[in-house]
Amino acid sequence: MTQSNPLNVTFLFHASEIVVSEIQLEQRWNNPANSLLYLLNIRITLPMKDSPEIIDRQPAVAGQFYPAQPDILQHELQELFAAAEPRRFKNVRAIISPHAGYIFSGQVAASAFNQIDPEQNFRHVFILASSHHENLHGASVYCDGDYMMPFGRVKVDTNLGKHLVETHPELFNDNPRPHLNEHSLEVQLPFMNYVLDCDYSTIPIVLGAPDHHLCEAMAAALRPFFTEKNLFIISSDFCHYPDYTDAKKVDKETMNAILTNDPGELRNTLRSHVLDHVPGLVTSLCGWTSVLTLMYMTQNDPSLEYHAVLYRNSGDTPHYEDMERVVGYWGIVVCSK
Repeated sequence: MTQSNPLNVTFLFHASEIVVSEIQLEQRWNNPANSLLYLLNIRITLPMKDSPEIIDRQPAVAGQFYPAQPDILQHELQELFAAAEPRRFKNVRAIISPHAGYIFSGQVAASAFNQIDPEQNFRHVFILASSHHENLHGASVYCDGDYMMPFGRVKVDTNLGKHLVETHPELFNDNPRPHLNEHSLEVQLPFMNYVLDCDYSTIPIVLGAPDHHLCEAMAAALRPFFTEKNLFIISSDFCHYPDYTDAKKVDKETMNAILTNDPGELRNTLRSHVLDHVPGLVTSLCGWTSVLTLMYMTQNDPSLEYHAVLYRNSGDTPHYEDMERVVGYWGIVVCSK
């Protein structure tokens, strides 16, 4: 069902989960408090696409979330990695990285990516990002071409993407529309390009419907690819719009739940935040479907462990004066013991 809150934002509530899911949030590069929020009260059914035409996906948020000029982008990445947490963990298999404008969450994202061994010869990089623009069943895998970025081409393994769609049509589709304006996946690519020095290809996946059963099913489909030869990047910010103090408390609880590697613990924690009616809180984890899918892949595997790398929220940004309405960011890694 749908419900509107006093901020005039519409959310979906999954009756069995009591979890808030944002329908649309486009967080502008210069101010997360001035987000563009759209109302979407209908479920969109995206038809399967049968055209073989190759269409590269063009940058949607260059110049908003990160610089559009390649030289300026490279300089900003150099500064972010210089300020990032040093590498403390080995055998990184997956990371959770924020997707706000780099001025707000860039240091946290760089700190998460900085834990990856740049000499690791990954074959594929799976990028999971929860949709902010489309309410779709399951997930959309980009199969039309490559992702174009200011620094060049990011190669997409369209054959593997099509394989996922063909073998699991109840979970995945190849409609490109969810990718076209989605910032949460795009903003990961400059960090990935900066760190990785291998001939990898990507599988960009935008997740839709807020249903933990679908997350579990998608995890089962993706689990065979969760190997040491592949890297998983999970895109998610944490809490949205409580005050600074409440944000730190809520985000610490969410982080601790993720570190348990227990999907049920995360679901219970998100539910508790809804029931606690934290002032201003509209979500504890905007990419919870992506994070939950990762956790369903890693649960019950004693060889894997989660580690927190760095926390910040928008209130920590120099010259950002709004401490009453902030967005939280954690960098987290999953490593083989």
